[in-house]
Amino acid sequence: MSPRRDPGAPAGGFEVITAANPSPYTLAGTNTYLIGRSGETIVIDPGPGDPAHAARVLDRAGASGRRVALILVSHGHSDHLGAADRLERETGAPVRRWGAGANPLRDGELLPADGGGVRVLYTPGHAQDHVAFYWIGPAVLFSGDLLLGTGTVQVTPPGGSMREYLRSLERVAALTLTLIAPGHGPVIRDPRTRIAEYLAHRRERERQILAALGPGPRSVADLADAIYAGLDPRLRGAAEGTVLAHLEKLVAEGRARRVGGNFAPA
Repeated sequence: MSPRRDPGAPAGGFEVITAANPSPYTLAGTNTYLIGRSGETIVIDPGPGDPAHAARVLDRAGASGRRVALILVSHGHSDHLGAADRLERETGAPVRRWGAGANPLRDGELLPADGGGVRVLYTPGHAQDHVAFYWIGPAVLFSGDLLLGTGTVQVTPPGGSMREYLRSLERVAALTLTLIAPGHGPVIRDPRTRIAEYLAHRRERERQILAALGPGPRSVADLADAIYAGLDPRLRGAAEGTVLAHLEKLVAEGRARRVGGNFAPA
């Protein structure tokens, strides 16, 4: 898979620079976004620690004499955070993320920006430190790894929680949205439909897991075999992690139980 072409031109009032780190998990690569056209710009998700990607972000941010005023990180996975230190050194702009640094982000905080500002939304599930950024005026959600342009999101314990992930999806479902700008993949132009599809997919996966438990007990590997027939072997770890995340949710709700290292119906 080759990296997605950098379109350069703004889409929906923002610009995207896609890193050259394609994989089954990152799709065409990690998306870095630039917002703001009036002298200052905000960088959302600096991207991986690839000097070439960082240079492209700096070149694009400096176009038309713009100054980087702020660097925002959706969560601490290296493909989103890796370039943050270099961008901070080169621009002098502060890096802000959830639960780290001298000035960590706060849920509901309004950050100054063109278009009415950017609201910070704490959206754990994929990662405990995950946030999304809601650009109020254009009604654009920069979703990080809460939603992807294609496919579904990996939710793997212990860092991931399916209960929190579903709550986070339900939270953003209540927003007025025109676009979702995901951490990976193309812009989502029908946000309401995509969020509904994500919620429906997780509920269907949960039903499949409960049905596959049968009389139990069964291991996570057994359940992944039953549910993910024909899976790309490179995604096996993600599949087992997702099954475990669903099982932990079901146990917490009293709908399944642990039997040693396996699981059975409650």
